[in-house]
Amino acid sequence: MEMEKFINTGIAEGWVRKTGNSERKFINGQNQDCPIYEVRVDKLHFNVQNGRIATFISRYQAEHPEGLPQDQAELDNLIAGMVEADNPKHLKTTMLDIKNKGQQQSAIILTNGVVIDGNRRFTCLRKLSAAENTLRMLRCCVFPDTYDENAIKGLELEIQLGEDTKQEYDAISRLVDIDRWVNEGRMTAEEYAKHANMKQSEMKNSLAQIDMLKDFLEFCEAPGAFHIAQDLKLQGPIESLTTRLGKVKNKDDREEIKNAVFANLLCQTLGDRTREVREFIDNLIDDDKLREEQLDYTVEVLERLEEKPEDVVVTTEYLRDTFGSDTRLKEGMKASRTVARTKAGNRNIKNGQVRAVRNALSNVGEVDVEILHKLEPEQLVDMQDGLQSLLEKAQEVLDVVQKTLEG
Repeated sequence: MEMEKFINTGIAEGWVRKTGNSERKFINGQNQDCPIYEVRVDKLHFNVQNGRIATFISRYQAEHPEGLPQDQAELDNLIAGMVEADNPKHLKTTMLDIKNKGQQQSAIILTNGVVIDGNRRFTCLRKLSAAENTLRMLRCCVFPDTYDENAIKGLELEIQLGEDTKQEYDAISRLVDIDRWVNEGRMTAEEYAKHANMKQSEMKNSLAQIDMLKDFLEFCEAPGAFHIAQDLKLQGPIESLTTRLGKVKNKDDREEIKNAVFANLLCQTLGDRTREVREFIDNLIDDDKLREEQLDYTVEVLERLEEKPEDVVVTTEYLRDTFGSDTRLKEGMKASRTVARTKAGNRNIKNGQVRAVRNALSNVGEVDVEILHKLEPEQLVDMQDGLQSLLEKAQEVLDVVQKTLEG
């Protein structure tokens, strides 16, 4: 619908009001002063492409192969539930704020009624309308619905992610959204990054994390079930695994280490998982015995996944019940890692002794003998005493080293 027709029709029928205010928006690479209107909530609809609910859409489609509801009212109610589930506390706070102070931040809609930015505010107003048995109005800027699918997505990204202060975006949902738009060929990586104000290095890292996330879901026999990764809070571990594994050059080593980490994540054996994943990978690289033990556990996990009945769908609950609650398996994995961690600690302590000697030599090497004649007498005496102590300690250490080498 044309802008003028949308505004004039809405005003005539009472579901649009002019406010006389305007707000500056940075859209399509330029600042625009946009008039603010109030539009009645029953004339508005949710944006199915909203990246914030990407994992919720993933969950719904996994549970409903027939796809999203075709009825608009049913679809709006479904997405409203998803928006609320995304952050219930934040939604409740926003709703109380709107109830007490009114809507402070304007939304953005298209002339077909689709809310491009402001789904949480729209959800709150819907809920307040139902509770108060009256139809509230959404304060918003209005843009023409002549935008195609990609332009709408670009607009959403610019508004939600392209500003100086980016709005909080669930990390897994962000990866899923990039996968849907970039990996499925609807947008180039460069286009998405530009709209979302991302550096190319950020986009490259995100695409690598998506590949790792997909590998994990394949490992679990739940391809495409991104909501499982969100339920298990895997963003930090996946990011650490992707970064650290990139430094392992041998392909077979990478595969073994990756699968061992996947098995431990699946069995929920890692506490501070982002840190522990890095430590675990380092120990798997250095300790052949640890890798052998962990691969045995990994094979057991894979065999149990393979043996599950064909009619059983892998869900978060299935993984938690099957592996997360298996005390024997979890304790075995943890015990193996604890031994390796102790060995690694001892190894670090031993390496520290060598580093201490090298550091002492390096520090002495930094002394410039050409300027010693410029030191004050008390400074020279202080240096003399220090060097004498250093020589005595060095001789003591050298004697022990020689005796040890002689057996």
